[in-house]
Formats: sequence, C-alpha cells, structure tokens
Amino acid sequence: MHNRPELLAPVQDWNSLKLIGNLTDAIYFGVKEYNMRIKAKNFEQNDLKKIAEYCHNQESPIKTYLATNIIIYDKELQALENLISQAKDAGIDAIIAHDLATIQIAKRNKIDFHISTQANVSNIESARFYEELGAERIILARELSLKQIKLIKHLLNKTKIECFVHGSMCTSISGRCYFSATICDSEEYSANRGNCLQPCRREWRVIDDESNEFIYDGQMFLNAKDLCMIEYIPVLIDAKIDAFKIEGRMKDPIYVKTVVECYKEALDSIYDNTYSKEKISNWLEKLSHVFNRGFHTGFYFKRPTIEDIELEKRGNISPYKKFYMGKILSYDEKSKSANVLLESLEVPLKLGDKIIIEGSTNYMIETIKKMIYKGEKIQSISRKRNTEPVKFNLRINKELRAEDKIYIIKK
Repeated sequence: MHNRPELLAPVQDWNSLKLIGNLTDAIYFGVKEYNMRIKAKNFEQNDLKKIAEYCHNQESPIKTYLATNIIIYDKELQALENLISQAKDAGIDAIIAHDLATIQIAKRNKIDFHISTQANVSNIESARFYEELGAERIILARELSLKQIKLIKHLLNKTKIECFVHGSMCTSISGRCYFSATICDSEEYSANRGNCLQPCRREWRVIDDESNEFIYDGQMFLNAKDLCMIEYIPVLIDAKIDAFKIEGRMKDPIYVKTVVECYKEALDSIYDNTYSKEKISNWLEKLSHVFNRGFHTGFYFKRPTIEDIELEKRGNISPYKKFYMGKILSYDEKSKSANVLLESLEVPLKLGDKIIIEGSTNYMIETIKKMIYKGEKIQSISRKRNTEPVKFNLRINKELRAEDKIYIIKK
C-alpha cells in the first residue's frame, strides 16, 4: 500500500490548535492578513515562532503551513516579504501560495511553498509548471475527478499532491469568484482577497427579459453540500494522494476536533485492517453532529448534480445545536471545583453530559462527573421558568476562569 497520507487540519486560533492535540500530522493557518479566511479569528504575526515550537515539540511532531494565498497588490509586497521572512526564521515548514509574487518571495527566502487550490491546477502541464518552479506540493483543484488526480500524480516527478477530503465546497471554480465583490460593488468583499460574503448560499430567482423564471423557483440552487470522503479513504490512498486536507478555518473548535478525529481513526483503521462499514456508519453519525450542509462526494466520481445542492436550508442542517447553559463564577484549584451560574431554560444538565467550556484563552470539552447543589450530590439540574439563575458546584480537573461560558450540544 502507498505511504500513509498526511492528515492536514484547519486551525484558526490557539483554542482549536490545542484542542486537536496529536490528532493530526499537520496544520494550516493564517495570520491577520494575506490569507483566504480574513474573517477567521486568525493568529498574530508574532505568534509564528510559538506555533512552530508548540507543534514541533509534540510527541509526534506536527508540520505547520502558513496560508498566504490571496491575490497580492504592489503596496503589500514589502509586508508580505516581512511575513514570509519571519515565517522562515520561526521554523514554519511551508507557506501556501497562489500569487506568483508570493512564490517568488518564498523562493528568495528559501522556504517550501505549496500551490493553493486557488491556482486551480487542473492538468499535468500546469502541475509541471509549478513543479519546475520548485513547488514542494500542489493542492489540486477541487473540480478534478479521481481519474484526473491519478494521472497528474503519476506524471509528476517529485512534487506531492494534496486534495480536500471534507468540508465546504464552493460553487465557483475553486473559490475564484467575483460574485461577492460584484454585488457589494467593492474589492473589499472579494473571495480572492479572503472576504467572501457567500451570496451563493442565499435564495435566488433567475428571470429572463421575457419574464421566464428559471426552474429552481427561488430556492438556493447555488448552495453546494459539503464534501465528505470518509467512505472512500481506501480509493484515495490507492490514488497515491500525499495529503488529505480538511476545510474549516472558520469553524468552531469542536467541529475541527470531531472531523479530524474521524479521519484519523479512518486512516488508522486502514493500516491496522479494521476499516469496516460499521465504523464508517459511526463516523458519519459523528460528523452529522457538527456543522454540515449535507454530504456529497464532490467531483471525485462524477460531476455534481442538483442532488448535491442543499436547496431549502441555509447553513447548518445538523439537528444537533450548541446551547448556552451558563458561566463560571469562580474556580478553586485545590478542590478542582467550579462555582457555576446556570442561566439556561432550554435543557437540563445531567451527569454524563459533555459540555463545552469556552473563554478568551481556553476551550475544552468535559464530561460532567460530579455536581453539588446546596451541599448535596445531584444527578441533574435545571432552571425553572420565572426563577432566578441557579448556582451550583461542578467538579472539573482543568483550571477555569471566571466568566468562561458553558455550552452543551443537544439534538
């Protein structure tokens, strides 16, 4: 069997990075500017060395790739040069590039570069062009079939290929879209500059100059479902794809952890010969618990049809939602307990529930093992309507901070 593909996870801040721990082989991320997810939380430029050290010092070292993959203008060249130079000095493993200027700067600074999917590499001539430029890796266009991917991989000499396996799909060609910029009449909202407003996710009506209405009649006919290839990991490995990429730098940390965990388990099971239909079913169930627009297989096996479009619902179709429960009032390190204010009226809190605790500098998922109310151990607690918020004590082994918020995911 081909060498095990690298699993590549999206992170937007320290919370998502620390939550996934050793689940991934590599991460990709952006700083405040020059990446395709400007609206993500993103890291600060002075975090680069800390990110590299944190990842490289894990028990299984994690590679780090900095996204610098937007279109670049002349006035930004010096700042981009400074960023890439700092990334090199910090020990970042590679940058992700689209603009040829970014590639030139990477070559000057002798840092590996990966060709972004924004470059829309769809044939062997384009792939060889970037290979001759010195690209360590090419992130192929998402519009390629598995057959086309295999051919490009077979005909390249040394450059690796990376393909998306899970996450949002763009109706346009690998995100090279001016729809957002056009309807806003501003380059500020260009998808090519990392600030797409996603107008394709809205309901649209198409009417010609003779008042004939397009067949979709106001539905969201541009709203592509999400890519999900967890049922087809063996055929992707057989295609000799070098890296499996998960989309999601705008997603909640629990989304990133859940998706990365499922794909890591899938890869592990391939190599220990335990990959099975039962496990696939379990992974699909887990993936349905976090944000998704429904799943399809992209362009791997056929061109998407209307069946691969979510016509009726914008955004998350998962029946599982994140509910706010309350907040931490104080935490006692000695007793490993937190005083909690339960403010929610939505759902009760019970032993065995998994909760999310989120603050400005931390994000954790914990299982409730012990709760105390008025000095007595309790099995569950809720706030009754027309009553004041309820105070109780929760045992948590990890340090918390006052005002950290508590959430629960329920169907």
